[in-house]
Amino acid sequence: MLIKAIRSLFSLFVVSVVLSACGGGGDSTGAGEATIGPKGGIWRGTDSNGSQYIGIVTETGKFHFISTGDGTQYYGTLAAASGSTYISNFQGVTRNGYVFLDGSNTGTGTYTGTINSRVSMNGSSIFTTSKGNSTNSTLNFTYNSIYDIPSSLSRISGNYQDVGGVVNISGGQIFEQNTSTGCFINGTVAIINASYNAYDVQYTFSGCFGSYAYLNGTTSTGVAMIDTSVSPERAYIAVVNYSARYSLIQSFPRIN
Repeated sequence: MLIKAIRSLFSLFVVSVVLSACGGGGDSTGAGEATIGPKGGIWRGTDSNGSQYIGIVTETGKFHFISTGDGTQYYGTLAAASGSTYISNFQGVTRNGYVFLDGSNTGTGTYTGTINSRVSMNGSSIFTTSKGNSTNSTLNFTYNSIYDIPSSLSRISGNYQDVGGVVNISGGQIFEQNTSTGCFINGTVAIINASYNAYDVQYTFSGCFGSYAYLNGTTSTGVAMIDTSVSPERAYIAVVNYSARYSLIQSFPRIN
């Protein structure tokens, strides 16, 4: 179902089936500020604690860093500091059903580093949970060219199999009625930049019952891509629902 995370994003990482994001054109900063060049891409790598990540960054610097081990997402916007150096404040939220070691499921942090455009990205972060516990990490990423595949609304349109329902995407609209949870999902899929295989995604929940009722009236936002290297091809979606306090990463095989 669309509100149930996949059990192992790490398997996607191993076979290079990844989520992606991009943005429209190169971005510029205000007078007196530095420009760090194209930032967009799929950035795969590890941190100093041995955890593996997929970094999803748009051309304007909007990013999601996704832990492939537990599905936690860290998201924010990169800002130029000087030359190829960037800095960002970001938020973090755990996958549905998971918590950080101190029992919290949200937090905030600061991330700084350097970008070699379309090649590598390296930096360090400090993350503090909502209960006040902090972790320091260094991260090293390399670029994945799956980011370079073109996108269009006609390309992503179709029906995709979910557990308990079918995800329908048509003309930039996304809809699902899930029999397992009672949830109606209504939202939009939008082009970020037609040159790249990435889409903005937003959808809202209604009609959910039982243990899923807490999702009613909440909205999930994130990114999606189409993977054409498998048959049938799949739509991959990564979103954060901060009000419901969960991160969600899932894949859907195309039906037609």
